[in-house]
Amino acid sequence: MSTFRRFATASAATSLLLSSALVGCGDDDKTPPDPTPTEKPAYSLATTVSQTNGAVTYVSLFDSLDVTSLDLTKASEHSGYATIGAVEGQLFVGDGEKPEISRFTVGDDGSLVAAGRISFANYGFTASAPLYLNQFVDSTRAYMSLEESRRVVWNPTTMQISGTADAPGLVREREGLVVKTGFDRARVTRGNDVFQAFYWTDGNYFDFLPTSQIAVYSKTNDSLVKLLDAPCPGLDVATQDEAGNLYFSNWVFSSAAPLLKDGAPDTCVVRIKAGETEIDAAWTRSLSSLVGGRQTAAFRYLGNDVGVVAVFHHENVDITPTTAPGVITGGLHWKLWRVNLATNSATPIDELGFIAGGYYAFNIEGRTFLLLPTADYARTAIWELGVSGTPVKRFEVQGWAYQFLQVR
Repeated sequence: MSTFRRFATASAATSLLLSSALVGCGDDDKTPPDPTPTEKPAYSLATTVSQTNGAVTYVSLFDSLDVTSLDLTKASEHSGYATIGAVEGQLFVGDGEKPEISRFTVGDDGSLVAAGRISFANYGFTASAPLYLNQFVDSTRAYMSLEESRRVVWNPTTMQISGTADAPGLVREREGLVVKTGFDRARVTRGNDVFQAFYWTDGNYFDFLPTSQIAVYSKTNDSLVKLLDAPCPGLDVATQDEAGNLYFSNWVFSSAAPLLKDGAPDTCVVRIKAGETEIDAAWTRSLSSLVGGRQTAAFRYLGNDVGVVAVFHHENVDITPTTAPGVITGGLHWKLWRVNLATNSATPIDELGFIAGGYYAFNIEGRTFLLLPTADYARTAIWELGVSGTPVKRFEVQGWAYQFLQVR
């Protein structure tokens, strides 16, 4: 299985050529039927199992966050690298082999009822329209990334596409590096504002411009309100605290160059304060000094001024001028550390052992769940991590799971 497909921020499937036709097409553009009254909560986890002739994605549904196992024979099966999303109690599945997204209502028994389908084929999507390129803004508005710097605006309720939207002023190339946008992990909606991070890198995701930009869109009319200059490379992870402060940090790729190349920009984290749409210049910081001078990636907020970050333990690797960047970005030489932003201190979470740096975490109902795959991506362990204390392993699932969400 190619781990690069999900960890990279661009692939053949998402390098899009804009079609001359700009009319969205919904194969079923009806509003969803009134569902049977439900009382149970619903959560979903998708896991992709690699096979000799491709891949199969299993979408499981369950009604408790305290499940101890999942039976994939009871999951819905989808070909290829299918993806999932949810808004207002509706489950969306991005087809793994066609540029289509299907919508389902979810019964209390975990059953799925088809409730619409939309195609993005007229916008240059071919192999798929993966939901990790999509941001659900609310029940009537979603943004699907197009050509990195553009968006297809569509309505999850009517399953209709209204058109495309640009980000005026966003430069596609700087100093020989091209603009990239992160996946859904780099986007967040807060009040009437929608935030999306962009950065500039080379074709190998090794060299990065020392600055990134964060676009602020209006949820009211989808327009670009402003572009914020952020003094950190490769911003590709967004997270929000209880007060509404937003934090943007890097993904694993920008952590390789500082170890292998003189003068490469150091990674850091920026903050946008609650109620504001400007970078808090007085707050920007590197977390490296808190973790023994090691490289860091993917800071995510947990609660009570505490977050979690992946830390590359360079002492475990013989780094030379010929070391391949993938040894750093893809090897199991990372460890998760808790970071206390109030005291500027950090401690390793030794119980989790060493992992790949590109870990996935999801905050659901105030609880944080980590999805940690094995080295061969044949199985994934789901752990719950609190602000303090020992992490709890909830269950394991076959395949590579990197999508975990609350449906209702």
